[in-house]
Amino acid sequence: MRAFKTVYMRGGTSKALFFHRKDLPEDSSQWAKLFMKVMGTPDPKQIDGMGGTYPVTSKVAVIAPSEREGIDVDYTFYQIGIDVPVVESQANCGNISSAVGPFAVDEGLVTVTEPVTVVRIWNTNTGKVIEEHVRVKDKKAMTSGSQSIPGVPGTGAPIDMYFEQPGGAVTGRMFPSGHKQDVLQAPGYDPVTVTMIDCSNPVVFIRAMDLGIQGTELSELGENKKLMAHVEAIRREAAVFFGFAPETLSVPKVSVISPPQEYVSSEGRIVTEQEMDLCARVITVGKFHKTHPITVGVATAAAACIPGTIVQELAVGAGRENKVRIGQPGGILDIRVVMDGENVLKGGAVRTARRIMDGYVYVEDD
Repeated sequence: MRAFKTVYMRGGTSKALFFHRKDLPEDSSQWAKLFMKVMGTPDPKQIDGMGGTYPVTSKVAVIAPSEREGIDVDYTFYQIGIDVPVVESQANCGNISSAVGPFAVDEGLVTVTEPVTVVRIWNTNTGKVIEEHVRVKDKKAMTSGSQSIPGVPGTGAPIDMYFEQPGGAVTGRMFPSGHKQDVLQAPGYDPVTVTMIDCSNPVVFIRAMDLGIQGTELSELGENKKLMAHVEAIRREAAVFFGFAPETLSVPKVSVISPPQEYVSSEGRIVTEQEMDLCARVITVGKFHKTHPITVGVATAAAACIPGTIVQELAVGAGRENKVRIGQPGGILDIRVVMDGENVLKGGAVRTARRIMDGYVYVEDD
């Protein structure tokens, strides 16, 4: 039996085990197997590990002091499969990113100033900088406050998070195919027009009407096996344009978009079309996302502000006051975006995060 020091944190609408790089095996080739044991993968229940059976709760973050000038910490994100023995690190997670700043504050990895400590983060997955403004009291990251976010009960201390120059985060190009719209022909299905963009994360956008749905569906979307098979077929075709193997699970993300429209949120609240610029439902790692990834939100906001994308064609009023409002299952997600023509200078959102527990996680020796 081996023990590894860890911190279990919620960041936004996701949870992850946070490790110091120094506390993991020096040989990083051992990490994938270790992380699967930690999560209890492969097993749909993840019963023998820390995973919570959903992609948003089967995640790992590895943090280390940075040697880069102007950067406080290096951060690497890992998406752990659930019933499939896969560990992927091609992309980042925006919600987990929001917990990196508080982690760095509490673990003494940055110089703390009150009432706000600015943490500069280098995301190794994308080679991009994330800046976070963390509220601090008594030298520790605050958790209590009045900030609420859809998908998380109660309120917490706000964390202002910005992804700097997020375009081409993974592939090096905002539009990897060279076009703002492409027609994909998945085997066994009719052609469908999509927009593929790489901004914070690779995302393929599909119009809800092209899938024969309204776009306001909640959990029933993920339960529709025929629809999910269609979405996965399109995602696999898009993966090739991004330079990934079709069987790669975590990228690209899929966003099913539709015009602003009224629906009842997963929390039982009526969300009106006037509250949003666009309606969206996200599929990630083959499952329906119960809220909305922040990185996909940044990509959505960028696409909504760039003429010629299918997102911009459906969005209403996007970019006013440097903000795009996305109607997602839990309510409205506000994404801040600063554009210079078609270049995204920065994009982000306000999140909350919380340290849930710390200690040691145990795994059996081979």
